[in-house]
Amino acid sequence: MWNGDGTVEVYGFRVFYSEVDCVRRIFEKYPETATNIRPKNQMVKNAYMNNLLDLIDIICLAPQELTEEELRNAESQLLELVEVGFKLDWLKNKLEELCVKKKKMEARGARMRELDGLIMEQRRVLWELETELKNEENEAVSDSARLGFEDVV
Repeated sequence: MWNGDGTVEVYGFRVFYSEVDCVRRIFEKYPETATNIRPKNQMVKNAYMNNLLDLIDIICLAPQELTEEELRNAESQLLELVEVGFKLDWLKNKLEELCVKKKKMEARGARMRELDGLIMEQRRVLWELETELKNEENEAVSDSARLGFEDVV
């Protein structure tokens, strides 16, 4: 149902036309999402729906695009939505997966930096050994050369 303010009513929430498909997909896949929502005031319900859509947008980001603080804020936002009656176990699982990916990514990055440091150190050692080998080869060539008459007399 189209409203004069540029919104459409979908499953009891007024959302912008651009959000209709998203809201429909949420309720088609997870029909229990808002069955126990306590706020009856339409503006409050709409604000919570906007929070839910914002939270989904955050969870869609790549782990490296989010800070730890943003993830904590997302967790707080999720808890607030659950407290007012939203059933969001499905979203909680996705947020937990994102947090795990972020931690793995950070650990992997630290390990990659550590390995890079080890490789650089090994390259330095190898360069020093190659230089030492070349010096030894030069001395071996010099030591193994035949002496000429001029060298002896």
